[in-house]
Amino acid sequence: MTYLYLLCKMKSVLVFGAGRSSLYLLEYLQKWCITNTAQLIVCDKDISFVAQHIAEKTAITFQEIDVFDIEKIAIKIQESILVISLLPATIHYHIAKLCLQYGKNLATASYISNEMALLNEEAMAKGLIFLNELGLDPGIDHLSAMQIMDNIKKDGGEITSFESYCGCLVADKCDGDNPWKYKFSWNPRNVILAGQGAPAQYQKNETLKVIPYHQLFNHTDTFQIESYGELEGYPNRDSLKYIELYKLHHIKTMIRGTLRKKGYCSAWQVFISLGLTDDTTQLQFKDNATLQTLLKTYLPASNLELKTQIKNYTHCTNTEIEKLAWLGFFSEEKLPLLNGTSAQILEELLKVKWRLNNDDKDLVVMLHKIGYIKNGQQKTITSSFVLEGASNTHTAMSKTVGLPLAIGCKLILENKVRTRGVLAPLTPEFYEPILAELAVNGVIFTEVES
Repeated sequence: MTYLYLLCKMKSVLVFGAGRSSLYLLEYLQKWCITNTAQLIVCDKDISFVAQHIAEKTAITFQEIDVFDIEKIAIKIQESILVISLLPATIHYHIAKLCLQYGKNLATASYISNEMALLNEEAMAKGLIFLNELGLDPGIDHLSAMQIMDNIKKDGGEITSFESYCGCLVADKCDGDNPWKYKFSWNPRNVILAGQGAPAQYQKNETLKVIPYHQLFNHTDTFQIESYGELEGYPNRDSLKYIELYKLHHIKTMIRGTLRKKGYCSAWQVFISLGLTDDTTQLQFKDNATLQTLLKTYLPASNLELKTQIKNYTHCTNTEIEKLAWLGFFSEEKLPLLNGTSAQILEELLKVKWRLNNDDKDLVVMLHKIGYIKNGQQKTITSSFVLEGASNTHTAMSKTVGLPLAIGCKLILENKVRTRGVLAPLTPEFYEPILAELAVNGVIFTEVES
């Protein structure tokens, strides 16, 4: 082997995962690789989407690989200078262990799991960076919130409340006749199972609030978004952990949540009340089963009209019934899946009904409301951004997940990150350069103080 061949083999940036959220990251890092005489290697079991939609392929190689084949993955990691995982979060730990073994830095957009956190001391001892939580949410939320709160503290303010909401929606002009005003631009399964597991917990005026899943979408607040309009939000699973993460030990209010267009949450609550989001019980239906069959499976025996039964059972209104009707639940439409949980059946249905059309664009909205006291006066900073996708492939979701992670990877590659260990982007060495470059790329926060 020639020296040049060995050099090229050594200087490769390795990406595991080639889903819809990877486009902006790959395009950004390919430019870095071209400038720095490196190779970008993308590995996944299906690379067709990114291979089709990335026009420039000067310094990028796509390789189909079974991400559960540890031996093959280990070889790829040994040959890289940085490893990036866009795979499901449950796989990150196994990749991290290999990165520890071979002394490679790692970056992901996912939350730091308990397993990943336990690798901190070993990563620090080996001088490695395991950067996590650098996408949209988590990611841009950390960067923007910490910058604001650090500035407040430097200016002598004491933070009293923190509310942060984020949502990936569809651009208003693309709603069409869809009364839900929602379409998928990211993992549909995550939307179907949103809020399941542990109850939502948050703190409001020094009082603990716990919302069980079966009531979650009944607990919404309304927000006015600068340069956009009104949205509603519901609380995420565990807001309390951010009190420690953000070092806000004396805060009175801590709430994090998800944004949706008005009317979505009350209609989704109907699905929950009926049991259609259950992912534990396997169902088997006959070939002639319809969407009405699925509804009747969860309703008491009755001679009443189906719409009336649902109203009586869930206490919903005609508005929610209309949303179910738009999805075909009162027609003779066949079930999209005969064997599976009700959540899986619902997912298959919605993947068709809520699919982005060729000319559709998604919309990402983020909002922070941060209250603080300075010189005895109570003040509030409201910070928000609204970003519309460029197309149904180059989505706002892909940009806001992939671009901050790509910029963070560039900082690692250029030795501009001094901290070592398992990290989240909470400090100036991350938020200052990343937010500045995001602004150049159209992710711009608007701040209003009152």
